[in-house]
Amino acid sequence: MTQRFGRYGTWLACCLSRGRDAPLRDGDIDLLASELGERSFAGGTFIFRRGEPAASVHIVRTGAVELSRTVHGRRVILQVLNPGDVFGDVPVFLGEPEPFDARAVKDCTILSIDSAALFTLLQTRPLVAKRWFVSLAERMAGLQQRLGDLLAGGIEAQLASILLREADDQGQVRTTQSQLADLLGAQRSSVQRVLKSLAAAGLIELHYRRIELVDRGGLVSLLDASAPESTTPETLEP
Repeated sequence: MTQRFGRYGTWLACCLSRGRDAPLRDGDIDLLASELGERSFAGGTFIFRRGEPAASVHIVRTGAVELSRTVHGRRVILQVLNPGDVFGDVPVFLGEPEPFDARAVKDCTILSIDSAALFTLLQTRPLVAKRWFVSLAERMAGLQQRLGDLLAGGIEAQLASILLREADDQGQVRTTQSQLADLLGAQRSSVQRVLKSLAAAGLIELHYRRIELVDRGGLVSLLDASAPESTTPETLEP
């Protein structure tokens, strides 16, 4: 067992072996770990910039990373990544440059694998390939669900959706209000106003640098209320 595998092999197994449909063997994890390099980034620094060649795939080991791009002069956060999250594989598979800026939200450690080494693994280790593509499909499904939430309803429902998705197992959200505003493409003052109204309704509690979900069911009801009513077959035009 290599020193590198001893450092984070078990952690990798937990991250990449989730899901009974695509398990990984110890040998698969060992081989993957042996190909990973580790780098540290200070908070506020960039892991890569939009337009750079996509040469590696990354996994967040510690800290947090945000993916963003500038739209009409405004920086918009597409996603905040936490330990265990994979990023950078889509442009590698497509052979395209990086579509986003990746910036360390706070001090973080990133595990990276060269694209050529990853392709070799996927070609020679079918269980690694299956697990990787299941992971990719799960991430794409999550982005589609978030896109649907953002397209439906007003800022209250959109914010409720993001809070539910960003909360940890203890119901704590450590995304800042500025980041929430960037995720929504909204003004911070609008986000603050909605957060205060959710707190007044007893759905959340606001603390320094964190938000606690008090009533998940109430937040979910905001999403249900914003969803358009479905059209039954009887009401369709012939």
